Amino acid sequence: MSAQYPQQAIISPAVEDPDSKRSRRGRTSIGIGLLVMGAIATAATAWLYAQYFPVMELMDGDERSKEALDAALAILQLLAIFATGIWNIVVRRSWGKAPLIVAAVLSGICLVLAVINAIDIAITLRKFPVFWLAFVYLALMLQSIRLLRLKPAPRALRPIQAGQPG
Repeated sequence: MSAQYPQQAIISPAVEDPDSKRSRRGRTSIGIGLLVMGAIATAATAWLYAQYFPVMELMDGDERSKEALDAALAILQLLAIFATGIWNIVVRRSWGKAPLIVAAVLSGICLVLAVINAIDIAITLRKFPVFWLAFVYLALMLQSIRLLRLKPAPRALRPIQAGQPG
């Protein structure tokens, strides 16, 4: 003898919307991409300023203060990259737009700075720079913009049954 369950008691498995799956994967990839780019930028910044330490004694006060300001701005940029990457990973299941907007704006700023740096290297060292950092930042910015255009699926309406709060 099998038990008869009323229709309301049967729980159907939730079907995941393809856009929410795409959003979750995209936000995860943006977060991981920003964390990787932050790690690369941290290593490059550490190497660059390790080269400056022996020369700092030969600089005058104005040059030292300029280098200290550059270092502080680089650290702020690195912290922003790491924070945005972590933020996008933490909220990957939500439909909030703020982490994606911040990721798009930050990636755009980093893209502009990477292009300016590459042009500076080309002019000062007379070598053709590698633009892969700029391409990665461009990809992160485009991914953020693409995810901003996604819309959450509307929730299915269910009839209100007797005895349930409306």
